[in-house]
Amino acid sequence: MDRRSRWLFLGVNLAAVLVGLLGFTLYRSLRPAPGSDTHLEGAITKLSSYDLFDDVGYLLKPNQRVTARLVGPDRTVYDVTYGIGPDGFRVMPANPADPDACVVLFGDSNTFGIGVEDTETYAWKLAERGKGRLAVYNFGIGGSGPHQMLAGLQSGRFQKSLHCTPTHVIYFFIVEHIGRVTGRLAPWDPHGPRYRLGADGKAVRDGNFDTRPHDPLPDLDEGFLGWRRLVYGIDRFGTRAETELTAAVMVEAAHEVARIAPKAEFHVLFWTMVDDKRLDELAKDLTSAGIVVDPVQRIVPDYRDHQIRYVVSRDDGHPNPMAHTLIADYILNRIVAKRRSADASAASAVGLSHGR
Repeated sequence: MDRRSRWLFLGVNLAAVLVGLLGFTLYRSLRPAPGSDTHLEGAITKLSSYDLFDDVGYLLKPNQRVTARLVGPDRTVYDVTYGIGPDGFRVMPANPADPDACVVLFGDSNTFGIGVEDTETYAWKLAERGKGRLAVYNFGIGGSGPHQMLAGLQSGRFQKSLHCTPTHVIYFFIVEHIGRVTGRLAPWDPHGPRYRLGADGKAVRDGNFDTRPHDPLPDLDEGFLGWRRLVYGIDRFGTRAETELTAAVMVEAAHEVARIAPKAEFHVLFWTMVDDKRLDELAKDLTSAGIVVDPVQRIVPDYRDHQIRYVVSRDDGHPNPMAHTLIADYILNRIVAKRRSADASAASAVGLSHGR
């Protein structure tokens, strides 16, 4: 085959590949989204139910009962009411005055408890299982990410609601948080806190998403023909820069916790449905910083294989009451009790040495 023929052969095959990619891209963009026949109703959808803040972006207004209904053409997926306390967070049972442990829960709608009643969230169930010996705080904010956790710690918002020194701080992570940290995957959060990586690799507050122009990271939904994807091989869950920023934000949040509670344990519940290099990178970054990563396989062993058992419905992938119960049991038995057992053993060892 001469040079001209080789180039012609290469050109014909490249054209065939591009046509195939274009067809697949169009298919992806035009097919109906799962659950697209459902919609949300109730006070949860009203702007009047929320307040805007420079630190965490937004919160539901305090001291209200918020209705939320997910409905389809011929069915109601859920119809619940969310109690919001005086601090703008989901209501919880009264905490004991002198608890054995003080557990602080951060996260998004999974921690807040979308689709379940107040008494069905894993925060509430954990408090119940503590039998008056655990203080539990639910700082879950629907649609949020780790940047809200860090911003609220830096502003002192969360600390104002605490009446005990944290012994355990637990963040519920899902893969979408990588994009939320940069504002790429959170159109509902235009005033959210913006962070960038400093020269030292630490997360630095840089205004809010809507208060100054910034250079967005590449749009990962640009399709298989996008030049960035073809040239750089961008992963579908984010860029390495995004995972570095996400990890830096979470590490800085852990440092903020250490400043107010030096002995507190910081855990990340890694609630991911897939294995991916970006998630591996993030988990490695967190572990290297001394943050304990608890994968979903450890929390609910068969979750990935039988997810439908543990979600609100096929139309809504948030944890159902059974999943919330299992999460609460894991936190109590594998995190809190383990720490208390270790402390008791250490105290016993000290007592024995003094006895000598």
